[in-house]
Amino acid sequence: MQRPVIAGVDGTSDSLIAAGWAAGEARRHGAPLVLLHGHVPQPGFYRVLAGDIDHERRAARQLLDDALAWVREHFDDVEVSGDLVVQPEAELLVERGRDARTIVLGSRRPGPVTGFFLGSVGLRVLSRAVCPVVMIRGGTAGRRPRGGEIVAGVPREEEADAVLDFAFRAAAARGVPLRAARAWNLPAMFTYEPELVRRADEHGGWEEVHRHDLADLLAPWRERYPQVPVVEHVQAGPTAEMLVSLAAAAQLLVVGRRAEPRSRYVGHVAHAALHFADAPIALVPQPTDADR
Repeated sequence: MQRPVIAGVDGTSDSLIAAGWAAGEARRHGAPLVLLHGHVPQPGFYRVLAGDIDHERRAARQLLDDALAWVREHFDDVEVSGDLVVQPEAELLVERGRDARTIVLGSRRPGPVTGFFLGSVGLRVLSRAVCPVVMIRGGTAGRRPRGGEIVAGVPREEEADAVLDFAFRAAAARGVPLRAARAWNLPAMFTYEPELVRRADEHGGWEEVHRHDLADLLAPWRERYPQVPVVEHVQAGPTAEMLVSLAAAAQLLVVGRRAEPRSRYVGHVAHAALHFADAPIALVPQPTDADR
């Protein structure tokens, strides 16, 4: 059974944009789409007496039905269902994400300058979900270049597989090139490694070492996805700055994120990309130290 693509809907136009992106993703992968809305009645004795809880529930049901109708109108070939659950939205998304292909969320702050506005729901989902989470910037998703490439920030070896798996599948499903990007800097004095210096001498410089390592990481994935054109991008400088620049012409940016249940920190590269990259961002959980 195909794992579903999940989209969180909350009645805003930005969550509807995210639902549309999720529907396109479900179509490309032949997966079902599930729209989720977590509803928690507001507390208060007087609200109960006035029947406000029933009114809230009907309103929640209506916003979910409206989102379902919109998706069915625009993506009539996608199998879509909706679920209204009395549960905090972040908890609901994290729980359902255990069996999902992807979770898709919308940002409430559009624009390349202001970046993504995550809010508490987005942060909790990003830090706890075990599946990839795609953040869609409201208002800009429909203006992405349709033929734009997929850009993947390729992390160190033990963390690269999850990112490359998602990125190659995304590029193959869309029929577009994948740009596998890695930034490098000269090692600091306190991290001096004689073996690394020896390799730099053998390969003709620091950048060539990183090119060689990136090519080695990509080799099995190129063999698995021969139909995907791959551009190897190695650049000196900060990783976040490089990815933000490359995202401007991409239809999707794929980066790794930390997934620590007791922390909302997702990693400095993921954090910077969320704030400044003008593209949908797929944040792929990386193995924790305990996993490794």
